[in-house]
Amino acid sequence: MEQPRGANILVVDDTIENLRLLSSMLGEYGHEVRPVTSGRLALQAAQSAPPDIVLLDITMPEMDGFEVCRRFKEKEALRDVPVIFLTALSDTADKVKAFAVGGADYITKPFQVEEVLARVDAHVALRRSRAQLQESFDRLRALELMREDMTNMIVHDIRSPLGALIMLLEFVQEDAGRQLGDTAGESLQTAGHAANSINRLVNDLLDVSRMEAGRMPLKAETADVVGICRDAVALLRSLDKSRGMELVMPGPVEASCDRNLVRRVVENLVGNAVKHTPSSGHIVVAAACVGTNVRIEVRDDGRGVPPEARDKIFDKYTSFATRADQKYHSAGLGLTFCKMAVEAHGGRIGVDGAEPHGSVFWFELPARPRT
Repeated sequence: MEQPRGANILVVDDTIENLRLLSSMLGEYGHEVRPVTSGRLALQAAQSAPPDIVLLDITMPEMDGFEVCRRFKEKEALRDVPVIFLTALSDTADKVKAFAVGGADYITKPFQVEEVLARVDAHVALRRSRAQLQESFDRLRALELMREDMTNMIVHDIRSPLGALIMLLEFVQEDAGRQLGDTAGESLQTAGHAANSINRLVNDLLDVSRMEAGRMPLKAETADVVGICRDAVALLRSLDKSRGMELVMPGPVEASCDRNLVRRVVENLVGNAVKHTPSSGHIVVAAACVGTNVRIEVRDDGRGVPPEARDKIFDKYTSFATRADQKYHSAGLGLTFCKMAVEAHGGRIGVDGAEPHGSVFWFELPARPRT
């Protein structure tokens, strides 16, 4: 590995001979050395120009090396500067204390020149690598924020014309639907379904972005889960009458939740089941109390989710291949929204296999408010 040269090194020792030796030794290898004789001077020098690394003696008058290191770590500008203790103290207790106050390394006197150089080079290289990683992360984060801003701007611009399109399609269906033939009527209905699917995708994209940014606070209240599920199923049943949908609700079920968010979660899970269930298939939505939680399940008899994809299906833009057709199917953003909304409530979400085939998507919410 190429050795990092040209580091700015602050050497702190109250013995002049040690300072001369270290300054000469490190200077020969291309390092810039700033020698000081006390902890007070070391703090002043570091604050005026933070070094790349510090070589610090422990036994000094007025302020020992432990205290100097502790004060270094209290200051934001100096916190990540590595401190190597260079001292005659060799007891284990002293070494433990040195690391406890923030030291990065510990060398005992008398030292070997090669050892000091090797450790200095290693810590300087590590600090520079960390700085480069942080710079790369900051650039990537800036690009991600730019992408999110652009996506949100585009999505907001889409919403208005899309809303107008949905309203016009509904108007045409109500006003002229009876005058159209079967084929044209089905095509019009398909167009309406497609427009509503795009609208749900747009809403999911916006909500996922808002949740990631922490700009979507919960409006929690005691809500009737049975009513939420019934409304969600009624909406999707009106949009798709070909698949059978059944509600299994043994009795009143209440949860502490944001009613609108939970309804969106149920709508997304049922919509996902509709998407992956044959037209002759059957979908069951069930809710029940399980201990201190409320559990909602959406069962379908579609192609199912492969076991290896179940841990990833709620991630952004996940795709998976089914064993039946070996084709990749996108999970979209709907399931990502569901995961974030459920976890924001302090709940959990998952998917299991169904028998003899299909999937069971489920989520659990606390029945009482979190304290």
